[in-house]
Amino acid sequence: MRVQAKILPLLAAASVLVLMLAHGVPAQSESTLPAWTPRTWTDIPVRMELNDAAELTSLLHTVPILSFHRHQISPNPSGGIVFTPRVTPQELADLRASGFGPQLVPDLERQGREEVERAWAAQNTNDKRTPAVFPLTTYPTHPQIGTILSDIASTHSTIARTFQWGSSVQGRELWGIVISDDVDNTEPEPEVRLSANIHGDEVVGMIMLLNFADYLTSNYGQPGFDDVTELVDDYEIHIMPQHNPDGYVAGQRWNANFIDLNRNFLAPAGTHPTRQIETTHFMDHANAHHFVLSQNGHGGALVVNYPWDYTFTRAPDDDAMIQMSLEYSTYNLPMYNGLFSQGITNGADWYVATGTLQDWSYDQTDCIDVTLEISNTKWPSTSTLLGFWNDNRESLMHYAKSARYGINGVVTNSVTGNPVDATITISGNTKAVSTDPAHGDYYKLVDTGSYTVTVSAENYTARTLFNVATTWGTPTILNVELTPDATSADPIADRPRINSVWPNPFNPRTTVRFELPRRTHAELRVFDPQGRLVRTLVHEVRAAGPHTADWDGRTDAGSPVASGVYLVRLRASGVEETVKGILLK
Repeated sequence: MRVQAKILPLLAAASVLVLMLAHGVPAQSESTLPAWTPRTWTDIPVRMELNDAAELTSLLHTVPILSFHRHQISPNPSGGIVFTPRVTPQELADLRASGFGPQLVPDLERQGREEVERAWAAQNTNDKRTPAVFPLTTYPTHPQIGTILSDIASTHSTIARTFQWGSSVQGRELWGIVISDDVDNTEPEPEVRLSANIHGDEVVGMIMLLNFADYLTSNYGQPGFDDVTELVDDYEIHIMPQHNPDGYVAGQRWNANFIDLNRNFLAPAGTHPTRQIETTHFMDHANAHHFVLSQNGHGGALVVNYPWDYTFTRAPDDDAMIQMSLEYSTYNLPMYNGLFSQGITNGADWYVATGTLQDWSYDQTDCIDVTLEISNTKWPSTSTLLGFWNDNRESLMHYAKSARYGINGVVTNSVTGNPVDATITISGNTKAVSTDPAHGDYYKLVDTGSYTVTVSAENYTARTLFNVATTWGTPTILNVELTPDATSADPIADRPRINSVWPNPFNPRTTVRFELPRRTHAELRVFDPQGRLVRTLVHEVRAAGPHTADWDGRTDAGSPVASGVYLVRLRASGVEETVKGILLK
């Protein structure tokens, strides 16, 4: 089922109208922010059966529906499509007058949100210490979400730590938690990002990720949970349960500036140049890591949506994306047996959308991202939450595990054994991946088959390996040694280098790990983006080998610095190297 791209101008016009009605909301201090605000309802849900995409196009030309989004479109088992928008009274009257025959349906979303508002009103919403019981059968307030993550990390401090990756328009924290067996250090293992709630009124994904954080940490090392222990030991899981806290508080799709954050990424469509602060923070966090695969939890349908969203052209890794999506839908029976075949869809085949997170992630980073629509009702009753957890628990496990499927390994210098910053290319596939420079590990997700793999790096002789066979579901390990060019110095053995700034982003402390090839005077300093010196971390002679230096987010005078990007610069043996560190408060 392919909906024509010419619907997009209508959606763009509607977005302009939303922006005209929007008012910017200034940032406030957390202590003055309400934990929730009542939602005002100005629309109702309706259902229409249409013959095809052309009839939907005609409908939207006749009655431009302000709330139109693609999750309102689904295949009709009896043929054609089903369109279930929320409409204003005027839009309802126009639809009826135009002969489209909208049928009123129960407003389950409103019932769910109002149920939660009554529960929030009955409690002290400023009490952040309300204990959480897992699996969750209530919707926590934004302050309680921060407490939940903090409690998990403090209870399981050897495998979990919290982080803040920024703040929203109104100043609410954007929280996350990292789960791994060596949680304070990076390792040569895949980084997986699980996020949700980019649309503030699509909330089930957020609950699933909070449950998942508890599930991994509570069952790690326990008998009968070998799969959990393996995942925590062999992967680094970043859980970011709430992308749009201002929208969640207000019960609306948009952020506080009335912008759809999942239409706010520039690349690859190039049609959304204005950045919201939540988008910028998300991109900074993504670019500071080396994520292999990720997902963002949505609501309004039951389907895994994979790239591309912006074009009907299939992505270079389309076959692997289908397999990844099936790793999720196969273990979620309501999704697999729902309206979409096998519970998955290509984004553009469902409906063309531009500026989406998953397209940016795949185009601009090494990370394949998918959109998880995991509830037909965007804000369902709390009585359904346990059932959703039972439907999604194994899907989350298997999806995260698939980060190691395909071809992966470590690229090293054949002389020194040090990691190499290399590029891995599959013949016939235009989407290359790179190694994590700190460890040399790479992950190329490919479907079952036999491949020609080329590994290349600056100042090294490239290697091509033929007939590399792999079967989906079983990692194919391909470690590669690259030989330095005879005409150039060994770029690893003969020069000082910064191995990592970790954590990054950080708040308020991070550790810089650097290496010296010989005993020498070393200078390690922090500068702001304008080149002004902020802090001197090292200024002395150091022995050959690895070293560390901590930065607590303060100047040499002891004053805390503001959030932002800082340059960490190492000078030694006539060589200078600079890496970025991001402080988020």
